[in-house]
Amino acid sequence: MKSIKTYWDEWILSIAESNDQAFKDTIASLGEQLEAEKVLNDELIADSEECDKIIEDLEIECLDLESDLSITKKLLEEAMAKVKAGENELEEYWNTKIQSVNLKYNARGKPMDVRKFLTERNDKVISFKTGTYDQRATKCLDWVAKNITYTRDKDMHNRSEFWQYANETMLTRKGDCEDGAILIANMMLASGIPYWRVRPNAGDVKGGGHCYVTYLREKDNVWYMMDWCYWYYSSKDFKKTWQDAKNYFGIWFSWNTKYIFAKATLDRK
Repeated sequence: MKSIKTYWDEWILSIAESNDQAFKDTIASLGEQLEAEKVLNDELIADSEECDKIIEDLEIECLDLESDLSITKKLLEEAMAKVKAGENELEEYWNTKIQSVNLKYNARGKPMDVRKFLTERNDKVISFKTGTYDQRATKCLDWVAKNITYTRDKDMHNRSEFWQYANETMLTRKGDCEDGAILIANMMLASGIPYWRVRPNAGDVKGGGHCYVTYLREKDNVWYMMDWCYWYYSSKDFKKTWQDAKNYFGIWFSWNTKYIFAKATLDRK
């Protein structure tokens, strides 16, 4: 018994021998289509193999990038750790160079701990969160100098001495030297500047008692004057270091959020 393939082959042969041109043209056309499809299939296979190679190369590149990223991250962490260690050393140095004291000052009609006038979280004051610490500190000084009107305690409170909290000075936009200094210090703290880089000071200047801020500049770790009312243009833009402040004769005490220092003379170096 003949197979189906045998019948098929005999049928094709019989048509071919019959010299049926239309059939021959059809068969030829089908052959061309099959050849074209074979070529296309070969190209697709080649493209697929190329894609596989590209994917393999990309996977290798990703692994290399992950390795580089891991190394970079480790180096960055080590660098940050060194910076942090350096910052910690500076913090400890300036917090222990002069012995801290327990001191109270008659600031609002009664003896008070002056550290109560500083806080690192005060949403009532203006703050600057962009730029370097030095740029933020300059903005704080400039803002107070331009927006707070110097007004004596006698004229505002009918007292010879009355320290305002930072939010009170923000509200009235008036105050004397310590009110502006306290506001500057609180603005610096609210702007993210480390507490130990910011020190209000109370002491003597030409003409009597005065209060002003000194700031340990990030750029060179040197103390600079930040005085909004007595020598503003001399201290503006870090023109006057603490060592250069010849018009400041010494201080009764200075403080930050954690410590109070007494008799901190011109030795900040």
